[in-house]
Amino acid sequence: MESEEIYMKQEVKMQAAAFKDKKQRAPANKEGAGNPDYENITLTFRNQEKLKGSHSSLKNQGKQPSASTHCTASGGAHVPTLSRPPSESAQVPCCLHRALTILYTLLSLSCIILLALVLAKNSEMSQELLVLKRELWNVSDSVRECQEEQNRGWSSIQQLTREAKQGIDTVKRSVQFEGEKMKMLLTDMSQIKNKLQEISKALEKKPSS
Repeated sequence: MESEEIYMKQEVKMQAAAFKDKKQRAPANKEGAGNPDYENITLTFRNQEKLKGSHSSLKNQGKQPSASTHCTASGGAHVPTLSRPPSESAQVPCCLHRALTILYTLLSLSCIILLALVLAKNSEMSQELLVLKRELWNVSDSVRECQEEQNRGWSSIQQLTREAKQGIDTVKRSVQFEGEKMKMLLTDMSQIKNKLQEISKALEKKPSS
C-alpha cells in the first residue's frame, strides 16, 4: 500500500504541474467550470482523495490522513496538497509496546515452565527420598537384627564359658580330692610297711630265745 501511495503522489504532482502549465498559457476567462481540462483534473484529484481516504481508514486510527485540500487563488478550486508522511517515531511506541508484551509473555511462559520443571523435579526427588528412607529403614532393621543375633551369640558363648569354667573347677576339686586320698593311702601303706617290718623283726628274735 505504501508503494501505491507513492505512485499516486507522483501522479498528482505531474497532473498539478500540467494543470499549472495550462493555466499559465490559457486565458483567465476560460478557467472554471467551463474548462474540460480543469474539470478532468479536479475530478481526478477528488477520486484520488476518495481512494486515499479509503486506504487511510484501513490503517491505524492514530495515523494522520495522507492529503488535505486547500483553495487556489484563482477560481476557488480545491487542489489536494500532500501532507507529510507519518513519522516512523510515532510507530515506535506501538511496536515497542508489542515487543515488550511479547517479551513479558515469553518471560512469563519461561517462568511457568521453569516452575513446572522445578515442581516435577521436586516431586521426583521426594519420591526418591521416600524410597531411600524405606531402604534405610530396611538396613536399620537388618542391622538391629544382626546386633540382636550377635548379642544372643555372645550370651550363649558366655554361658558356655561359665559352664566350662564350672566343669574345670569341678574336675580340679575332684583331682585335689583324689590326690588327698592318694596321700592318705600312701601314708597308710607306709604305716603298714613299718608294722610289717616290726613284726618280721619280732618273729626273727623269737626262735632264738
